[in-house]
Amino acid sequence: MKRWVIVFGILVVSTAKSQTTNFYTNVTNLWVQGHKSNVLEIVEQRLNTNTNDMPGLLIKLAYQEEFLLLDSISNTVNKIIFVGGTITNQNFKTHYSSFKENQEFMLDFLTTYHPTPTELIQERAKGLIPQKPFIYYKYLEALQKDGLCD
Repeated sequence: MKRWVIVFGILVVSTAKSQTTNFYTNVTNLWVQGHKSNVLEIVEQRLNTNTNDMPGLLIKLAYQEEFLLLDSISNTVNKIIFVGGTITNQNFKTHYSSFKENQEFMLDFLTTYHPTPTELIQERAKGLIPQKPFIYYKYLEALQKDGLCD
């Protein structure tokens, strides 16, 4: 009986550890499977706990871009640029300058992008399509390797 209790305890601890350390895998799998609203719930929970949570901010931005939430994207981009500049962990830091450059380009693009209401509806519908990769996977993976997703 003691052996089963010990085995059960090990399984519970390993499962909890696995869920914590596989944040990147869990989120990107949910995203690809088309469960983007579930991903958004995870993000909101993380950002309610810490408004500077970089994994949460990245996922929030991906969601905003996927569904063309144009009124929100620039605020999220600016927050990411600021928070990203404070991260000194090696894996993310390696990618940060190119990431920042891409996001600054996004900010410039947003000033000239004015889709019609019909275009917005069409583009937002595309966000519901499953099997689309998570656009910021390499940055989220870097944050996971740096231990910032736990």
